[in-house]
Amino acid sequence: MQITSDFNQKIAEFPASAVPLLEKIPAQLGKLDAAQVEALKEALDLSLEGLMIRLLSVAASLSVAEISDFRVGVVAEGLSGSLYLGANLEFTGQPLKVTIHAEQFAVVNAWHRGEQSLKRLVVNEAPCGHCRQFLNELCRADQLEVIVYRHAQDTVQRYRLDDLLPDRFGPADLGMEDGALMCDLSYPLELPAELEGDELVEVALFAASKSYAPVCQSRAGIALRLRSGRIVTGRYGANAAFNPGVTAMESAAVNWRLALLNNPEDTIVEAVMVEQPVKSSQRELAASFLNKYGITLRYIQLC
Repeated sequence: MQITSDFNQKIAEFPASAVPLLEKIPAQLGKLDAAQVEALKEALDLSLEGLMIRLLSVAASLSVAEISDFRVGVVAEGLSGSLYLGANLEFTGQPLKVTIHAEQFAVVNAWHRGEQSLKRLVVNEAPCGHCRQFLNELCRADQLEVIVYRHAQDTVQRYRLDDLLPDRFGPADLGMEDGALMCDLSYPLELPAELEGDELVEVALFAASKSYAPVCQSRAGIALRLRSGRIVTGRYGANAAFNPGVTAMESAAVNWRLALLNNPEDTIVEAVMVEQPVKSSQRELAASFLNKYGITLRYIQLC
């Protein structure tokens, strides 16, 4: 992953009273907890919305825009009151489907940190149609507020999903009522006895058990071991319209990018995918992505 981050520079632009709190973001994997948010609001004398707008440049610094050279930043507020950063990720040599939109990044970040819903999302450009469909499948999507702040014009526009995506299509239109993306879902999956005790496989299994796949019913999870020993995971977040969903590999790429914020040299040394494929499989896409980094995917197919 080619990183040209100016994260530290963006942090240094804040008043000195805020810098120690903002410097915690790398270790917390792109997150500020509710207490830190309150402390930052006080230190900067800002409303929550004002703080989220102020953090957009920090979020955009996480972008990997190898194709477009266009950075998008997102700051999302979780149900807990914590804030999560998101940015677009692009990968040369890969299909454009593997591009991760900033809104998806923020959702994946919050979802993997345990959030079950988003209350508010601030972005520096209006969400594209792809992202509007993706956001439509979140838990409590009808309560989500989307705020678009354009720095050049210094303008703020506020939307609900009904404004951005009228006459919405979702899982209910396909007769699917299996929760929603970011809901606390867990599917019972079991490893073959000979794989029990294999740490990386068990972590990938847990990721697969927390995936969201109401239409295809294919569960998939990935675990990446990094050079530092840290393990990051990715889980499948499907979509009724298929393409706007995030694969397990894409989710893992988000969490790898967040790990690189704390340690820019933390390359992948081992990767495992656990999948329960039904009518589709993510194996080839994940293997292709990892091959670019010289990693052979270890693949476990569940019955």
